[in-house]
Amino acid sequence: MAWLAAPAALAAGSAAGTPIANSATLSYSVEGRPAAPITGAAPVVVVAEVINLVLTWQDSTPAGVNSPDSGKALSFVLTNTGNGTETFRLLRNNGIAGDQFDPGNAASGAIYLESGVQAGFQASGPNADILYLPGTNDPMLAADSSQAVYVFSSIPAALATGALGHVRLAASSATAGAPGAPPGTTLAGLGQRGVDAVVGGSRGQASAQGSYIVSGISLNLIKTVAAVRDTLGGTLVMPGSVLTYHIVLSLTGAGIAEKFSFADPLPASTTYLPGSITVDGAARSDAADTDNASFAAGTVSVLFGNTPVPAQHVIEFKVTVN
Repeated sequence: MAWLAAPAALAAGSAAGTPIANSATLSYSVEGRPAAPITGAAPVVVVAEVINLVLTWQDSTPAGVNSPDSGKALSFVLTNTGNGTETFRLLRNNGIAGDQFDPGNAASGAIYLESGVQAGFQASGPNADILYLPGTNDPMLAADSSQAVYVFSSIPAALATGALGHVRLAASSATAGAPGAPPGTTLAGLGQRGVDAVVGGSRGQASAQGSYIVSGISLNLIKTVAAVRDTLGGTLVMPGSVLTYHIVLSLTGAGIAEKFSFADPLPASTTYLPGSITVDGAARSDAADTDNASFAAGTVSVLFGNTPVPAQHVIEFKVTVN
């Protein structure tokens, strides 16, 4: 279930269970004649398993939510920075001091593991991620490998705009005696393939905190005719005149406006002027291609995607009066 590729070099050096053998040879001569060499071998030693891990919150800003909201995910990455394969247990804590509300465990599940089929959280469908069941599918990670983890939360009703809610995700080694033990603690025979395990600097555990923010997003759209050019060089609206539409989209509040898009069906008495779309002053093509604007089926469309708020965008395009 690892999602991120493992680097070539191990974070903690030699792999657990690696045997280290060493021998030395003494040679000499007597009266110019070589004598039989003498060889001495040190006992073979085996590299112990170092138990270490890192857990990080991946979202760059608090995830915007509504109040109420039935389900929203925060993204984390768990990385095994030890030198052997290790199993980890996961636990979330919704009651963090210092915020304005406690997120709840979403009805469909509290923690999910990335399936590796499609990047990003998928609660359902053919690419759905895997509901975490403690003790049943605890992540087992090879040295230096990672697992994307999601906490899926519901948001209470009647919250004020800007209210913050924190969730802390904790991960710990499943090796008995490792979580919380002082660095350097030796756990005889409990490492990979029966070698000794040694607790690393993380004390066999790690945690990371993520946040939600009630967005309270407001949208304002102002559309004007910025210019008129008639066929005689004047500014009269008559057949053949070219109208320039100017649209200002303003988003205020806080959070993320998800799948934010603009659509403007043209009046039946006008014809779109090809190649006239601009977005925030930059020209756009009419085709549905790599830029975010298009014209098709009598409609000018602009796709902004998930948009951090506050934000403002300006769209212009031209039509000819029939």
